[in-house]
Amino acid sequence: MRRFLFVAFLCLSSFAVSQRKDPADELPKLERLHAGQVNPQIDPCTDFYQYACSKFFAANPIPSDQAAWGVAGPLLKWNETVMRQSLEAAAAKKQGRTAIEQKIGDYWSSCMDESKVETASARAFQAELKRIDDLRQKSQLVDQIAHQHSTIGGAWQVDDNATFSPMFGFTALQDYDDAQKTVGQFDQGGFALPGRDFYLNDDAKSVEVRKQYVTHVANMLKLAGESQSQAAADAAVVLQMETDLVRGAMDVVKRRDPKNINNKLTLAEIQKLAPSFDWQRYLTLIHAPAQPAFLVTSPDFFRGLDQAIQKHPLEHWKVYLKWQLAHDSAPYLGKAFVSENFSFFSHTLAGTPELAPRWRRCVHSADNALGEALGQAYVARAFPPESKERVLRIVKAIEGALDQDIRDLSWMTPETKKQASAKLHSILDKIGYPDKWRDYSTLEIKPDAYLENVHRATTFEFDRWVQKIGKPINRYDWIMTPPTINAYYDPQFNTINFPAGILQPPFF
Repeated sequence: MRRFLFVAFLCLSSFAVSQRKDPADELPKLERLHAGQVNPQIDPCTDFYQYACSKFFAANPIPSDQAAWGVAGPLLKWNETVMRQSLEAAAAKKQGRTAIEQKIGDYWSSCMDESKVETASARAFQAELKRIDDLRQKSQLVDQIAHQHSTIGGAWQVDDNATFSPMFGFTALQDYDDAQKTVGQFDQGGFALPGRDFYLNDDAKSVEVRKQYVTHVANMLKLAGESQSQAAADAAVVLQMETDLVRGAMDVVKRRDPKNINNKLTLAEIQKLAPSFDWQRYLTLIHAPAQPAFLVTSPDFFRGLDQAIQKHPLEHWKVYLKWQLAHDSAPYLGKAFVSENFSFFSHTLAGTPELAPRWRRCVHSADNALGEALGQAYVARAFPPESKERVLRIVKAIEGALDQDIRDLSWMTPETKKQASAKLHSILDKIGYPDKWRDYSTLEIKPDAYLENVHRATTFEFDRWVQKIGKPINRYDWIMTPPTINAYYDPQFNTINFPAGILQPPFF
């Protein structure tokens, strides 16, 4: 069995070149692992890779809306179809809908109605542009940043390189010095390309990517209402401003070492670090709890941010904020925005040949915005209670075997064995879905206001993260949604995490 698990995972990173379409309204077939999946025509001692994967390649060519494909691909299609069926059923139900069915059904309707997206989302977007146009002085930047962090993008989502939201990111994080506490963290950010090297490297490929990026920014600003000449000039301003921000950013290698980003500063020290921005007002506007100190991942970045605020006039900041708004809003706007956004970020940077069909994009949008609401519907269809109980029995059996291994070790001292066993027994096994579902009762979702639904869902999620600050860590909180095809052990929280999405064939 171990050999065939290896065979399956060997194919995970494989690439192919063509497309096979499955009917969107039918569940794709899921295959379990079996000996017949290897290719007996190939000698494994000569080419084990082709021996293990060539039959999979032939049966599963990469769809044209994907950049890569592997053994998780068919399960991805399967999960997407289950979610689609759940969303369509909730949207079609006319009477007796539960609160969860109303939210996921109306969110689905708002996303799938392209004519309403072209009109209603456009109106909401223009209102946001006007808000930026109405800025009269730099001191108002703090209000606009707090607003954009609270309505669009992912200011709480920390990435390896940065937090990809306007100016900087802000979130709640487990304290590096006290694992039981949650602290607020200010992170470097403010740029849209995947990392600082995209702005600073001077090789020919990087230069060409930046050239295409400027063209993309100009195209987006034209869609937002600017003339061609103005958009071209403003795109150059955007690149300059984002380059100014990344110059002070910490590189990705240094960010991997916690000691480099574990910089505790009081609010007064943060204000002294970057005096051109009213940090207390920002925290007040986003309703952040008061704290004696905050994590500041890169003090040099925030020094550079202050210099950028001083250097660039208000009109430049308006251009920058409009671009950031257009960039974050593009997936939820009309076809022209969606197409332009896909053309650069998905096609040019990631190599994806074609845009995914709308239903698939709406499925993932609903999963992002209402993960544990849609997750309830997914679990009801795809992961019955007996599956969760079976996985728990397997996990407990493995933990029992590990405990026996610890007791039988000859090289470990009794005290070390005691500590290892204590850690093993304190592992929290999170299987399938949360024991207590997230409460979305305060989140309003309408059937004909897609971009506004995204704004409200963003506000809900950003506030949920902000309100963790200063509280004890919650090990029962789920980071991944139930349909996610992934699993992990979290060493800081000491939790095992298996979403229901991966507990399907061929993985389970």
